[in-house]
Amino acid sequence: MSLKNSISNLILLCLLIAATDANSTQKYICATTHYPPYSTFDKSKKVFTGSDIDLIQTLFKRLEIDIEIVNLPWARLKVEIPRNNYDCFFSLGKFPDREKYLDYTSIPTHVTKVALFAAKGDHNINLDLSNKTVGVHRGINLHLDIPSVPNLENATIHKLPSNDILFQMLVAKRVDVVITSQIVGEYLLQNQHPNFKVDVDVIKNYALPVYIAFRKGTINISKVNKDLNKIKNASNL
Repeated sequence: MSLKNSISNLILLCLLIAATDANSTQKYICATTHYPPYSTFDKSKKVFTGSDIDLIQTLFKRLEIDIEIVNLPWARLKVEIPRNNYDCFFSLGKFPDREKYLDYTSIPTHVTKVALFAAKGDHNINLDLSNKTVGVHRGINLHLDIPSVPNLENATIHKLPSNDILFQMLVAKRVDVVITSQIVGEYLLQNQHPNFKVDVDVIKNYALPVYIAFRKGTINISKVNKDLNKIKNASNL
């Protein structure tokens, strides 16, 4: 074999090794939903931004795993949990029926506080929701989990596909009250309806931490927790 052929074969071998290494890079497909300001999906650009997104991307970079984030309606996302279409989900409440399929991080991405929002002066939301029309996010059953709200069981519940639509309905007086995350509601009102005045009643003694959850057996969750803890401590999140 000539020296020229030997060099050519060596170069070819190196290229094959490099290609194999590139193809062996782990990639996870993770599902979440449009939930600003934690995860905000730009439909025109098909990209996510937000505080949870920044945290997730930093974590996966540290883990040396590529990530593709898929936007799903929340009701659809919950249906996907028992299936094998996604490697991880965020940000999820930790419940026993989900833990059968998922390994949760021990550190939450954020903690949800719940509030009732109504047009200012329209309703005394602190006292009674009898015969009121209450809007909730379809698939996110915060209204079922919060401590007793007077006569919520006598309200008419409208389940809508997003928080954006919930507040559009509140501004249009199609619903009397919206029940959702305090932070999400305040963010949407400030950014989409800055001139709309509301009364806000924060539900006391209720907090729901939400987490990143990986399909069982897909990752060393102890390492994930160590890296996540370092990221949180470094950023004071």
